[in-house]
Parts: sequence; structure tokens; C-alpha cells
Amino acid sequence: MEKFIVMLPKTVYENLPYIYFLISGGLLVLGSEWALIFSAGVFYVVACIVLVSRSAHRRLDKYKRKPLKYLFPELVYEYLPYTYCAIGIFVLMSTTNPFYQFSGFALLILALRNLLCRKSNRAKAPSFF
Repeated sequence: MEKFIVMLPKTVYENLPYIYFLISGGLLVLGSEWALIFSAGVFYVVACIVLVSRSAHRRLDKYKRKPLKYLFPELVYEYLPYTYCAIGIFVLMSTTNPFYQFSGFALLILALRNLLCRKSNRAKAPSFF
């Protein structure tokens, strides 16, 4: 029996997590039924897992973090910006209070900042200086 390997074009493969994010957002916009919210959560979690696993595989600075030196375990640390983003989106969608909306927006900015800094730092090989 032959095995069939499905090969996706590189543009589709590289953008697949972002497509999952878009599907998740689209499901949230469609309604507030529990099935839509659950499905949106599943797509969001899958996109986060794909991005974190790709980042771990592709990073040039492959050092391991020392658990005693840092506040969070590595698994929590990797998913923290995505958690900030999910909480920020939830707050923005669920309230009309300007203070809470600003707090949700601030969480989104913090998540974006952390992800951009992480991408920049992991794209460089470690140096001695």
C-alpha cells in the first residue's frame, strides 16, 4: 500500500496559522452560540500551537532557558503573548466600558510587542558580545 503525502504550496503552508486566526475571528463575529465560540477557540489554540512549534524548530538561538532564573516555565512563557491577545480580544468584544476596552487594547499591544521582540531576538544567532 502506498503512502500519499500531501504537499501544500509554501505560501499556503507558511500562512496556515494566520488563516486559522482569521477563521477564529470570523466565527466569533458570526454569533455568540456556544458551538461558534468553542470552534473559534479551537482554531485559535491550533494556530498558537503551530506558531510556537514552528518558532521552536526554526530559532537560531537554540539555548534552553534555566527554569530557576525565570518567573514562568518555558511552556507558559511561549504561550503568554497569545494568552494576552485572547484576553484582549475577549475584553474588547464583551464590554462597552471605555476603561476595560482600553485595557483590552493595551493587552493586544503588549502581545504584539512581545511577539515582535521574540521574532527579532530568535532570528539572530547567539553572539559572544
